[in-house]
This record gives sequence, structure tokens and C-alpha cells, in this order.
Amino acid sequence: MIRQQKPGVSIVIPTYHRNDTLRKAVSSALAQTYPNIELVVVDDNPPESAWRTATQEILAEFAGDPRLRVVENEKNLGGALSRNAGILASSNEYIAFLDDDDEYMPERVERQLPVFLKSNNEKLALVFCDAEMTFGRDVFMCYSRPRYKGCCLFEAMRDNCLAATSQWMVKKSALLKVGMFSNVSSKQDSTLILKLLAAGFEVDYVPEVLSRYCFYSMPRISGLSLKNYRAEKAYYARCRELFDRLTEEEQREVRYSFAKIFYRLSKANGDEEKEKEALHYMMKVKPAETVGDFIRNGMRKARWTVFPNGLPGEPGRG
Repeated sequence: MIRQQKPGVSIVIPTYHRNDTLRKAVSSALAQTYPNIELVVVDDNPPESAWRTATQEILAEFAGDPRLRVVENEKNLGGALSRNAGILASSNEYIAFLDDDDEYMPERVERQLPVFLKSNNEKLALVFCDAEMTFGRDVFMCYSRPRYKGCCLFEAMRDNCLAATSQWMVKKSALLKVGMFSNVSSKQDSTLILKLLAAGFEVDYVPEVLSRYCFYSMPRISGLSLKNYRAEKAYYARCRELFDRLTEEEQREVRYSFAKIFYRLSKANGDEEKEKEALHYMMKVKPAETVGDFIRNGMRKARWTVFPNGLPGEPGRG
């Protein structure tokens, strides 16, 4: 009797200027308990650079492992196009992604793949998991999004991102159908999920911590730069193109969610006009919730903008 080989899974790691963390990322991918994997590392460092040389030296340590494949970009392409290069170079139907400063738990692939294999849903394209965040050696929080299932287009817009790429496993056929990652500077994960859902694909999840985000300096979750502001505006524009698929109430919820983001980013970047514009929209749509957020988060400057004489029931500033 011939034993049927288990379905293969390709793990794609794009790497750029991360020689200090790449070794751990590669090791965690190759340490998977699931046997039939390949690891595709996409080196996005400029050729002839010290970064390219250092990356080659690190990957040479794993050269004896036949599961490792290396793609060297001819020039720096960025994260989105490097992931696309890894997708095209992969040889399996299921693809998982790992950033070069993150890690997988050993059972990551073994726990996620069965969700696909046991499903009769041909529209299922992406399965995500929970993750933990670490700073140094300490686990300081569990990072989990609401665990939505199905074609949750509205929730993806309202919540901004269902899951980051290091939490995903995706069907390669679905990625190719929607054109893979869009070449945007930020919001690459949110944009691709939006494309999948807009195309009628669905998502599922494994309610377990199977990935680890590792912060070696300042955490990446700050996201308050002008670049982030522009990326959020571009992502919002993509969402608005799909508003005809939402109810009026859902559209209002999405607008309010983005107004909160634009308020925070405008404030961080010193754009008082945009800050005020977002704030007034928030007050128009959900005044009670907005005031509640101000009180909980101590946004004193913002509340005086809206209530120059103080919040209802409080003394004014005089």
C-alpha cells in the first residue's frame, strides 16, 4: 500500500537589514513538527552590500537542509513585492508567511493546516492564529484579534486588520487570483485580506498562540508617522470603493473607526486642521462614545477643543 504524502506547506520569509534576527526566524520555521514544508527566504538586500553578504553567511549555516530555498532579488523591492517573489518561487498549494524578526511556535503549521484539510468550503482562503508579543525574554501580552469566520468584509474594514502576515496560512491559488500583495508602503496585510474578501473568499482561525512577535528595540506598534497616515488614507480609499456592499449603518461604523485613526495620526503629526476635522466627525456620529474615549484616554486637549467650557456636568475652564 502506497502511503499518500501529506500536503506541502511553503513558508515565505522576506528579509531586509535584519541579520541580527534572521537566524531565529529561519530556525523556528525549520523546527516545525509538520514534516512536509519548504522554506523560501527572499533576500531583499541590495546586491554587493554588506547586508547581502551577512545574509548569505547566515543562510549558509542551514545549507545542508534540503527544505531551504533562497531567492536573491536583483534590487531592493520592498516587503510586498518580496513576498510576491516568494509566492511565485514556492512549490506548494499552502503558503505561510513569517517576518524576519518574528518566530513560529513548533506546532504552528501542524495546527493550522488541518483547518483547510477538514473544511468542505471551497471559498476558504486564509486561516490565522493568535500570537504573543515579547520584549527581550519576557512575554508581555497576547495579541489576538476578534476571531471572525467567513466573508467578514465589514469587520475587516471596521477593525482595520484581521491579522498580520506572521499569523497567516493562505491558499496559493487564492493569492494568485487576487494578484498577490499590492505594492504599498504599509497596510500590506490589511490590503491583501480586503482583496481576498472582496473577491468572495473567506477566512477561518485557530484559537491558539502559534506565532511570536519579537521586539528587540522599540515596538513596531507605535505606527504614528506621516507614512502611516498616508497608508491609512490609501487603505480607507480602498474600503470606500466597496461601500456599496455594506449597509448604511456599517458604512457609518467604518467611517467612525477611520476617523479615530485619522484623529490620532493627525494629532501625532501636528496637523491641527485634520485633527479637528476628524474630531468633529467623531462627535457628530457618536458623541457619547467619543467623549467616553476622551475621558478614558485622558485626551484633555481634544476635549477642550470640542467643549471649550468643559464636559457636561464639569466646571468650565473659566
